[in-house]
Amino acid sequence: MRESIGSAYIFGICLTFIILFTAYLAISVNYSKAFRIKSNIVSMIEENEGYSGNLESKIIDYLVSEGYTASGKCEPYIGMKNGYYDGWKLEKEIKIYDTASSNSNACIYRRTASTSDDIANCNSYYKVIAFFKFNVPVISYFSAFKVGGETKLIHDFANQC
Repeated sequence: MRESIGSAYIFGICLTFIILFTAYLAISVNYSKAFRIKSNIVSMIEENEGYSGNLESKIIDYLVSEGYTASGKCEPYIGMKNGYYDGWKLEKEIKIYDTASSNSNACIYRRTASTSDDIANCNSYYKVIAFFKFNVPVISYFSAFKVGGETKLIHDFANQC
């Protein structure tokens, strides 16, 4: 009897480590997929020299081809500095399937360069946020985590400057 109780404890410990290891692998795979998605969208914006409406269909086609389904909420402004927003304004919410849901598959933010030159009004930075979810069959976390990245300074030809 004593050996069977001891075996049950050992079995419980082994099962706990298997679940933790599986959760770690699930997070790693989902994070790397979201990071790859974000990096490719940033590259598309840089190649297009800014975000324009014709780029949206390319991004949606890419997300569908990758089988990307994670979604989250896009805030209208991001980036607080000393209690004020530092210029990141929502440019576009990317939704693969146009639904009535408030969640998006990716968020694209834009910030103009902060110099006094007239030509600087055409220079922009873009920030892309992709999402990944933590879905493990036994343990579920319902909110989406964000993965974000920025473009380099772009002379924004896409916005007719």
